[in-house]
Amino acid sequence: MTVLADPGRSAAVLVGVHDYLHLEGLPAVERNLAGLRRVLTDPGVWGLAPEDCPVIAQPGDVRAVLDVVRQKARETTDTLLVYYAGHGLTDEYSEELYLALPDTDREREYTALRYESLRRAVLDPQARAQRTVVVLDCCYSGRALVGGMSAGDHLADRTVVNGTVVLTASASTRPALSPPGELYTAFTGELIDLLERGVPGGPELLDMDTLYRRLHERLAAKSRPLPQQRNRNTGGLIAIARNQAAAVPVARAGAPTEPEPEPEPAAPVTESEPKRWVAEEAERLRRAAEAAAQELLVRATGLAAALAARPDQAFRPYWLAVPEARRLFGSDGSLEPVGELLPGTWHLAVQSRGDALLVELPDRTQGLLLDTAGLERGEYRGEGPPEGDEGFEPYWFAVPTRRPLAAPAGSAPDGSAAPTGELVPGTWYLAVESRGGALLVQLPYGTKGLLFDTAGLERGEYRGEGPPEGDEGFEPYWFAVPVPRQLIGLEAPMEPVARLAPGSWYLAVAARGDALVVQLPTGVSGLLRETAGIERGV
Repeated sequence: MTVLADPGRSAAVLVGVHDYLHLEGLPAVERNLAGLRRVLTDPGVWGLAPEDCPVIAQPGDVRAVLDVVRQKARETTDTLLVYYAGHGLTDEYSEELYLALPDTDREREYTALRYESLRRAVLDPQARAQRTVVVLDCCYSGRALVGGMSAGDHLADRTVVNGTVVLTASASTRPALSPPGELYTAFTGELIDLLERGVPGGPELLDMDTLYRRLHERLAAKSRPLPQQRNRNTGGLIAIARNQAAAVPVARAGAPTEPEPEPEPAAPVTESEPKRWVAEEAERLRRAAEAAAQELLVRATGLAAALAARPDQAFRPYWLAVPEARRLFGSDGSLEPVGELLPGTWHLAVQSRGDALLVELPDRTQGLLLDTAGLERGEYRGEGPPEGDEGFEPYWFAVPTRRPLAAPAGSAPDGSAAPTGELVPGTWYLAVESRGGALLVQLPYGTKGLLFDTAGLERGEYRGEGPPEGDEGFEPYWFAVPVPRQLIGLEAPMEPVARLAPGSWYLAVAARGDALVVQLPTGVSGLLRETAGIERGV
């Protein structure tokens, strides 16, 4: 059971640099700090006291940041969150991550904040914070996961109920993104929106694992740099917000409220009421700690059994695909995951260890898969993974909503399935193979990618030729639009080719999913995606 970090015993330190003497300015960072502080101090979201959420904008030197972080780490007894937004730089020789300050330039690393120094301030020997969250929205922020806090060397001595999380805006070799014209940077904008609006259908509380998965989904859908996360012990269970899409609305200061019915007179509060509330809260916290400890115990028991079991001599390697994302654990006995298996990708099982499997990743890293239920198996012939189902027949399809297309696993610098494009409604795409629960899709210009969300696809027959022109039973008709609408090109679906105006009749010649192929009097054809409210003629 996940429990919200106690806002009365927690703190957040928000650091940002938006104006530089020698580097490009990042105006959105200034808005990042204001927006993030607003949601973290909102009583309906987390409810930090304003004095427990200091903002350090444009810090003059390294000490201006480290002194505040170290002080809050010593004062806080529950959860400490440290956030940085700005330019991230890497050392030419050591490849260490540095966080740029206002006067930093690329040739003088000593003018920047070394990430290792920030990590040490968070883990100060006198720190009382039981759990820590570090969020980095900067270029190459994934370098923070290479060592230090992610490796866990200084955290192993802490008790098992402690947790740490490092969440970064990008991989170690990727820049972060500040899209022109947007209020916030790409990563922080999505984070603020998740905290402010919540996750429909999600849990009552938003823990770091939930936030990371939703951030990954949203940024992948927009073909933007993908976040990374590493946690220690129960770090992924740290919850810093109530789910606004699931929680009962909480009135905010200054917000209009609906009139409420006159309450019935309540019975006088006796001295036993506060005591009862304290007892109930203590019991809730006890159950949450017990559930977290039980989860770790199950994981540790499974890992211990796998390491103690003798390898099956008769085992034959085979390819496997998982039905949902599952963690891979190191064979050194650590409870910290060494990787993650994703649906739609084949992985090689090289050995069995009791009820667990020893799985080899493309980079030759090996780890133990403890949860082997529902795996899809493929035959291993001493070569690469299966290309797809042998009986699969290619077909054309259209998507009902915009969906991201991911590059086949291993093509990204960090070995993950990076986004490679986006499929849009009203266009036919060719499915050439199935990969577990995903489809391998070939785009018109030859690029291939994986489509993981295959729900609600409209299928068309493939005859070894171009895509279907439309519904075979479609009868052309004239129509008029109620408001001006754009016509999108057939060859370049993202580019408008004409504008349809009310008061004129246009000819629909074919259907493409929920869209229409429209032919203009000039001979130009295009796609009309928004067909709601059109007036049809004969």
